[in-house]
Amino acid sequence: VSQLNRMLKDELGSEWETRFSEFDKIPFAAASLGQVHRAKIVVDKHLKPREIDVAVKIQFPGVAESIDSDLANLKLLADVTGIFPKGIFINNIISVMKDELKEECDYELEAEHQMKFRRMIASETVGDVLQFDNFYVPSVIPELSTKRILTTEWATGVPIDRVADFPASVRNSVGRRLLKLSLLELFHFRYMQTDPNYSNFLYDVTNDRITLIDFGATRSYDKDFVSTYLKLVWAASNSDRAEVLEVSKRLGFLTGEESQKMIDAHIEAGLEVGRPFQRDAPFDFKGSKISNQMSRHGDTFAYERLTPPPREIYSLHRKLSGAYMTCIKIGAIFPCRDLLVETVKSLKPELLLKSHM
Repeated sequence: VSQLNRMLKDELGSEWETRFSEFDKIPFAAASLGQVHRAKIVVDKHLKPREIDVAVKIQFPGVAESIDSDLANLKLLADVTGIFPKGIFINNIISVMKDELKEECDYELEAEHQMKFRRMIASETVGDVLQFDNFYVPSVIPELSTKRILTTEWATGVPIDRVADFPASVRNSVGRRLLKLSLLELFHFRYMQTDPNYSNFLYDVTNDRITLIDFGATRSYDKDFVSTYLKLVWAASNSDRAEVLEVSKRLGFLTGEESQKMIDAHIEAGLEVGRPFQRDAPFDFKGSKISNQMSRHGDTFAYERLTPPPREIYSLHRKLSGAYMTCIKIGAIFPCRDLLVETVKSLKPELLLKSHM
């Protein structure tokens, strides 16, 4: 408690307690880099004062300062022991982790991401095609947020994995909406929350709403990269092995000097990622055993990969695999191809001419 008081005093001032009408000093949840407390504040004091619940995320002391030394120790361990196969490219992973963790330690940056996402979700439509289906992003309380403290509107709902206990109609609807959200984030906005932790998505059954929280791991993506990646997904969705290979080389997944075993494994893995989009019929994520198929080439990648994946892929594939795993967890069955077709129609309609639709 003394450490908590010290952090709040350092960040919000010596009179920090007067800025809340209530503050529970026992955390109700743990965050990746800190802990979250429930509190109440009074808003609209000069108009119609009302009390609202808020979540106050407080960073553990010393977390940001320890990143460099902790990851340097991991790199040293990897270099000395050689425990990671060369195809893992562990130094690249550590470099990406370092950049991501430093950004996640900046709660002012996270607040900016959350406010931007709130505006995106509020827009409801993207062009004339895809729509957001009852998503919500809590508002940020800027006057109670700093580099190490983030205060936001309280969010209601249960972690998204609990949707597994709901009727099939709810499971299917939630799964489809989450996959659609991923497509919107990546291809339309090129701006994605990349942490697929179940607790970052809260389902409120009373209003059939999905609330998005925790934007520390939010990334933007280059337009050319996203455009080329869409070509890769489209090729995979049409089982076009030659195009998957060609676009993969263009993106930097392959050098062109790989063994045939590595090339085949890469193509097969790509086609597996595209499998939900290959048919118009509803796709059974759990029954398809897609996670087993996606992981079966792990040893080949670990020992035969000649170049690390593009830097963007680490966060991107974490999010997309997380979306698939959520659909598996909740037992969602729904058509996926139309979501990708609408995306392609609105962004790269020329690709439709290459398919066998």
